Amino acid sequence: MHWTDTTEALAAVVASTAAVVGLAAVIVQLRHLAEGIRSSARRATYDIGVQIKLVLIEHPHLRPFFFDDVPVPPDHPDAGRIASLAELYCIYFQEFVEQSHNLSPGNQAAWASLVRSMYRSSPPIRRQLDLRLSWYSEEVQEMVRTLRSEPGPG
Repeated sequence: MHWTDTTEALAAVVASTAAVVGLAAVIVQLRHLAEGIRSSARRATYDIGVQIKLVLIEHPHLRPFFFDDVPVPPDHPDAGRIASLAELYCIYFQEFVEQSHNLSPGNQAAWASLVRSMYRSSPPIRRQLDLRLSWYSEEVQEMVRTLRSEPGPG
């Protein structure tokens, strides 16, 4: 065996090792990128929830319409704000559905419980979904059909 053959074999081993190491580095980077994207998406979803809570902190008299199954009187002075808040809740639910594949089973169950509870305890949310269900994804539409078929308010 000539020294050139040995050098070529050694170069092939080094090149193969470098390729494997490079591929592993790319895989690690892609995993970090994917986790960063999921984290940003979850953060955006939680930010919607914070916006809702801030409105309810500023206007605590609106809470019963979302948590105590109190219908909104037609002449209520905050009817527009209540309708907008119900729409924001429904966008929040849409985000839950969009993010559900990024959540652990325990978090999926907690979010599903929150949506079920909010749907049952809020006439404005039910009204928004009754009037504009087509605005939301097929997954949200299916979730609403399921909620409608369950016993209880709504």
